[in-house]
Amino acid sequence: MISDIERLVQRFVSGVDTSIEAANDIEVALDDAFPEDYHVQRTVEMLAMYRPDGGELLFDTAAIKQRLIETMKYLQSG
Repeated sequence: MISDIERLVQRFVSGVDTSIEAANDIEVALDDAFPEDYHVQRTVEMLAMYRPDGGELLFDTAAIKQRLIETMKYLQSG
């Protein structure tokens, strides 16, 4: 499962696909794989508030890319 998540995250972080649909796919994959992990669930919450251009109370592409990088480092270290 982690390799599927890594693939989805890599596509987003590299800029290949930063669509809301891509963020939703990552959100569901992380939530399903790590339902009890606080750090991952915070990432899931951020993904749920993702819009490419951001906005009030929303996260933009740059913020989500950074959070996904941090989350993958967290998962790989655990």
